[in-house]
Amino acid sequence: MAGENFYPGEPLEDDEIRVTLLGTGTPFPRRAQACASVFVEAGADKFLLDCGSGAPQNFTSLEIPFTAVDKIFTTHHHVDHIGGIDHFWIGGWTYGRTTPLKVWGPPGTDKIVRHLRGIYEWDIETRLDALPPGGHEIECSEFGQDGAIYDNSDNGGVKVTAFKVLHCEPQNTFAMKVEYKERTFVFSADTKKCASMLHHAANCDLLVHEAFPPAELYAAKSNRPLEVAKKISEVYHTSPREAGEVFAETNPRMAVIYHMYNNDDVIGPALNQIRENYHGPVEIGYDLMVINVADEIRVRPAVVSDKPWPIGKTA
Repeated sequence: MAGENFYPGEPLEDDEIRVTLLGTGTPFPRRAQACASVFVEAGADKFLLDCGSGAPQNFTSLEIPFTAVDKIFTTHHHVDHIGGIDHFWIGGWTYGRTTPLKVWGPPGTDKIVRHLRGIYEWDIETRLDALPPGGHEIECSEFGQDGAIYDNSDNGGVKVTAFKVLHCEPQNTFAMKVEYKERTFVFSADTKKCASMLHHAANCDLLVHEAFPPAELYAAKSNRPLEVAKKISEVYHTSPREAGEVFAETNPRMAVIYHMYNNDDVIGPALNQIRENYHGPVEIGYDLMVINVADEIRVRPAVVSDKPWPIGKTA
């Protein structure tokens, strides 16, 4: 599909999932990469998986009304996965959302949501005379075990299943599996190769899996000692080589790497490691990469404005 682009407003086919990478980066703040976030559209369901800093700005560039999106499913509580929730919540209210923002997450999410309410108490009070009530509310649903956390399949919508993966102690990180009609999309969150991922992602249509740069390259670029870089890249996270093993054992129709410094001089070495074990279709994720999951899988960059105006309510 070389030469194709995605433009906001493109219709979504009834049997496809559209996945937009709002943020593909790491805890290190970079203008070219927002922190982790994925926007998912399938039928009438529209929601975010994680919401790191910078993700709300990329969301608004897609010209999606905030009235259409009131759900965020969080995978864990590292700042690069939740640091944009406050802006998405309050900003969404100021520009149209009149219903509570609903946040799902592992144990501890309720504490975060309660603190957000306290932090922004003054902010909300100063806006209530100008904005309708409802959108200023934020709600929380916690989950602590593998299983469906949202199921709209009886109404022709999506089912979201959370399953625990291996990241860092104490283990409190869950990947997300999105099922819609005959399509399946798996988002790894932050993880090492683990049995739960191999099980839930087996033969999926799309697997967006994390990977850090090769440790030696990461050490050189970040000015970290090699032993520290190895711990980050290969113990807390997945190396490109190990990600290739995951792809080879799960056999997705399309594999995508996120959570990596996707500089030009990193992509080549990372792909070389991936190709040691996996020879199927793979992409290195970038912000505003759009993936249409249908009979054909299309991967395209979104063409957006850096200065969008707020969008009105959905019909």
